[in-house]
Amino acid sequence: MITPEERVGQLFLVNFAGTDTSETSQIYDLIVNQHIGGVVLLAQNDNFAPAPNTVADARDLIRRLQQAEWDSAVRPPDDPNTGRPVSRVYIPLFAATVQDGDGPPGDQILSGLTPQPSQMALGATWSPDLARKVGVIAGRELADLGFN
Repeated sequence: MITPEERVGQLFLVNFAGTDTSETSQIYDLIVNQHIGGVVLLAQNDNFAPAPNTVADARDLIRRLQQAEWDSAVRPPDDPNTGRPVSRVYIPLFAATVQDGDGPPGDQILSGLTPQPSQMALGATWSPDLARKVGVIAGRELADLGFN
């Protein structure tokens, strides 16, 4: 059963600086103790490594964030009042970014993914088939990194 605290935490999608997911990091605390619902990764927050490791490092970062959520559910921290483990429900983190196409500022991942046209450029073509194809490519590539 999900607690009221976990329900409230699920409402929050947060961003954070850097890529540190260790037990001493702020994002780890938010995942394990505040039960946040997800994260938004942004280039301006230094969540993405420079080329050529951008894609692999982004995939690894999302994996580590999801692992922190999993670990806190299967090995929950002790309740400070009782000293017994707190029961947790595992709910995967929602991982998000902005990848609108046409490079910065609409794209956060600038290396390793298929370059996409902007939404305005796609609309100007009046081609639903082209828009669908672009969406499929972007969706597959982002899903492969762990964005959901």
